[in-house]
Amino acid sequence: MLSSADVEKKIKSIYTVKDIVGAMKAYAGVTIRKTEELVLNIRAYEENMLYAMADIMAHYPAIFLEKQTEGKRILIAFGSSQGLCGPFNEKIADVISDIINSNDTLFLIGRRLKLSIELKHITYDGYSDSVVSINGIQPALKETVSQIMNTYKKEEYYNLTFIFTYISEKRPEISAEQILPPDITRLSALKPLKIPPLTYLEPEIIFNKILEEFLYISLYRGYLESLRSENWYRMRSMEGASESLERRILELGSLQKYVRQEEITEEMLEILGSGMFYRR
Repeated sequence: MLSSADVEKKIKSIYTVKDIVGAMKAYAGVTIRKTEELVLNIRAYEENMLYAMADIMAHYPAIFLEKQTEGKRILIAFGSSQGLCGPFNEKIADVISDIINSNDTLFLIGRRLKLSIELKHITYDGYSDSVVSINGIQPALKETVSQIMNTYKKEEYYNLTFIFTYISEKRPEISAEQILPPDITRLSALKPLKIPPLTYLEPEIIFNKILEEFLYISLYRGYLESLRSENWYRMRSMEGASESLERRILELGSLQKYVRQEEITEEMLEILGSGMFYRR
């Protein structure tokens, strides 16, 4: 049977784990707040890129990338490289399994997502680690944008789709969003300017630069939304772990009182059994 000292050691070890869980919960909360502020700005900037693209399309329709009906599609799925975020990666893997076909080229972001995809026996063509903080997004983008653009410009590719989790009304949702070619209906609704823009560069050069910038900012948003969602899941996991640890501490506290009472009773019986209270 455990002694009261053993139970005390267990309680102290659980308090140590509880402190770690609390620190992870606090860090996830800070990341969520920071990403919430940035997401709104990123979406506004992305909308500005679409406005510029709509103007170029309206006045120079010949340079627009026509939407093809046949060819390969590039899927980029955003997951996590760190754990303790519940079913975050598994749910993305389920969506990939539902929409992927044999002609698609799949790029994965996140080691944990890669493991979930491998468990489903789905083949992928590229992989990179996810980011763990907002400061890590920009360095990760440099290599990713170059790799994707080089692949997308090949003639056999016509569609670029991002798969990521975002938080809507305090609930996680998974989006399979077409990034390239841009949605013609959405661009037409932006009501481009009637007067052609005054430029000194060729329209095709401007369009290609806008296209690259649009891809860059869309990727940034994908990383940002994914990071926010990952920490949202982690926050919920840490809240559940904290509650479990609290219950465990209460259980061990009750056990410690019981064990200590048993030890006191045993000590008293030993004293009484020794005969030191009996007169000669």
